[in-house]
Amino acid sequence: MNAFPSIAIVLLNYNGKELLQRNLPFILQATYANKKIAVIDNASADGSVLFLKNNYPDIQLIELSSNKGYAGGYNEGLQLVAADYFILLNTDVEVTPGFIEPLLDTMNAHPAAGICQPKILSLENRHMFEYAGASGGFIDKYGYTFARGRILDFSEEDMGQYDTNRKIFWASGACFMIKASLFHEMNGFYDYYFMYAEEVDLCWRVQLTGKKIFCCATSVVYHKETAEFASQSAKRVYYVFRNNLVMLFRNLTFSDKLWIIPVRLALNIAAAFHFLVRGYFKKSWLIVLSVLAAFKWLIFEKKESVQHKKSIRKIDTVYKKSILVNYYFRNRKTFSAIDDSSLNNPH
Repeated sequence: MNAFPSIAIVLLNYNGKELLQRNLPFILQATYANKKIAVIDNASADGSVLFLKNNYPDIQLIELSSNKGYAGGYNEGLQLVAADYFILLNTDVEVTPGFIEPLLDTMNAHPAAGICQPKILSLENRHMFEYAGASGGFIDKYGYTFARGRILDFSEEDMGQYDTNRKIFWASGACFMIKASLFHEMNGFYDYYFMYAEEVDLCWRVQLTGKKIFCCATSVVYHKETAEFASQSAKRVYYVFRNNLVMLFRNLTFSDKLWIIPVRLALNIAAAFHFLVRGYFKKSWLIVLSVLAAFKWLIFEKKESVQHKKSIRKIDTVYKKSILVNYYFRNRKTFSAIDDSSLNNPH
């Protein structure tokens, strides 16, 4: 194996000129020698392309004809990027100089590793874990995602409590490393999602092939603060609910669907009612529409099925209990407070 494989840091940009101006200098300071930087532009209209051409001519620029979202943008753009490994990086992430080497060391230390994410802290509050990934993502038995350092809307202070490297269920789309051959083997992200849940779906499918997902907590990046879920845009709420349900339809076994999907439908309607009584009328209605859209996908738009499915109860990085019960009824709002016995071997 090449001791210094080629690594492409690939940013997906959509009207992010100001973010590129701020964060590209940090990326250029990364100490790993055999790296290249590529920017996939999703038909920006804010001068991003001209800025890159004038100021960073050595960066590989891939211009797409339209905004294809996170999934479609990376799928199309990465066909034109040559490297042994990809690091997919949001434009609103500030990296640290040595963030690449620990990721690669973790991948090399675990032959089954396919994807690895760094520890993600808040850019604005650097002692706090960031919403989108924290120190590694997990999923509970009903398909709700959470992270080591962030459960639902509660983010913890980083005091080194999750500095161990360990297996996780999903790596944050804000920043993760993946073997290029694996990305292509998996046919990339599922285009239908457009945005949100695509990295969780990819990580789920990767695990079904026998590969593993890791968090390397000795690699650190800082991500622009993501708003608490209730404060996020109605558009995001719609995509999160729709895509999470589609992800369950795609990846669950038939027997698991029989007991998980009815529970999720009931909980989604409960969430819609919760938004309604809080006065978020548009968000409430969009949750209902998201359920209808997921069934529309199932009936009319489904194009592929995930092969070699495995019961969610047999995936060792799945939390076999309900994160909602722990959070709302047992007041367990930190990763260390939940009963971690159902998450088997962390190595």
